[in-house]
Amino acid sequence: MPSDLAFATLTEVSRELGRRRISAEELTRLQLDRIATVNPKIGALTEVLATTAIAEARAVDRARKAGRVLGPLAGVPLAPKDIIDTTPAICSAGLPFLLDYRPERDAPVVRRLRRAGAVVVGVTATDPGAFGVRTLAATHPQAPALTVGGSSGGSGAAMAAGLCYAALGTDTGGSIRIPAACCQIVGFKPTRTRVSTEGVRPLVWSLDHVGPMTRSARDLAAVQEVLDPRFARTATRRRRVTIGCDPRYSADASPLASRAVARALKAARDAGMAIRTVSLPTPDDILDVHLVVFCSESAAYHFDAFPGRLDEYPPTPRLLLTMARDHRGYEYVQAMRRRAEITARMQAVFDEVDAVIVPTLPLAPPRRTAETVELDGKTVDFTFALIRYTCLFDHTGNPVVSLPAVTEAPGVGASVQIVGPLNRDADTIALAVKLEVVLNLKIDRRLRV
Repeated sequence: MPSDLAFATLTEVSRELGRRRISAEELTRLQLDRIATVNPKIGALTEVLATTAIAEARAVDRARKAGRVLGPLAGVPLAPKDIIDTTPAICSAGLPFLLDYRPERDAPVVRRLRRAGAVVVGVTATDPGAFGVRTLAATHPQAPALTVGGSSGGSGAAMAAGLCYAALGTDTGGSIRIPAACCQIVGFKPTRTRVSTEGVRPLVWSLDHVGPMTRSARDLAAVQEVLDPRFARTATRRRRVTIGCDPRYSADASPLASRAVARALKAARDAGMAIRTVSLPTPDDILDVHLVVFCSESAAYHFDAFPGRLDEYPPTPRLLLTMARDHRGYEYVQAMRRRAEITARMQAVFDEVDAVIVPTLPLAPPRRTAETVELDGKTVDFTFALIRYTCLFDHTGNPVVSLPAVTEAPGVGASVQIVGPLNRDADTIALAVKLEVVLNLKIDRRLRV
């Protein structure tokens, strides 16, 4: 059994459960005890589902004892983001006027996890409405002064604190990959539309994704094959992989972020992969498009679902929804046309290479309350800095793994994005697994809260 069970990987605890070295109920009670001790300090979980979690764990143990075929996640404690309908939890999506919302049924993604035997121990904190990228409700377990990222910051903090073995996040501009990088865990944004967003509080309908966050790349596949029934079909047999890189894409990256890319590319070479320079759309190509599409589509949902309640929103969503009133219809059409052009350019890159590696963030995780950051000698808004390298791939829809590549201090490191061709999700995760093995990064998970 792993020496520190709280920080074991999903793969490791599944093996221990399968060998009956620990029961699902024992494991769940250990996790719930840890949550009771740690969560009040970090606020990663907005609600703990102890009663239903114990019942789910006991059901797994009974099925195992009876010799029945078990699902691939049998007995594994995990937590969805509270923007995803999860019974019997309050799923407020961080919005003050939804504090009494308890969904009547699970979202399909949660249903799939439970049918696979997973034990849902609670739901995780999100930025209000998933509009932000800092999740102030959650505190970084290893570096309390720094941001956990967002909007899936509660999921990132829960994983970094050893409160569960997988968590679900949502990603509209980088909201899985940003907290994964800030919390030095692994996150996966699948090809858009492969995983159902039904039962997930909408933000931007054409950009919203749902995906897993874990402590190892190998664990991503175990969750993703449950979320995406056709996941196995996204694997191909390739004799030699060619990795694309574009130094221009991250020309304004900090030395730490640049070092992460250099280490990942070296790991790829050491694993026998070829490296080729490619030409990607630049972050500036997409940021203006992102702002128009984000504001327009989020307003289309929120003004319809909650009319006349703009004053009840917290500052960030209220500002973005107000900005939407200044956008004209033709600007949205123009933005969508530009997005189509940028997407075509991105897909042409995959005629040359099998994957692309770029930084996840342009800098180390900033302070949690910072309003601006310094980027290549310029003062940049906190949100725009953190989504700078991630939001392109929400628009193009490509599968992306955020993988830690450098660690400097507790809670301080840099990750890379491994971007794959559309509908090559299994290939993209498999590549991340290979690089993770070569990188062999040792991350300090000791709590400092």
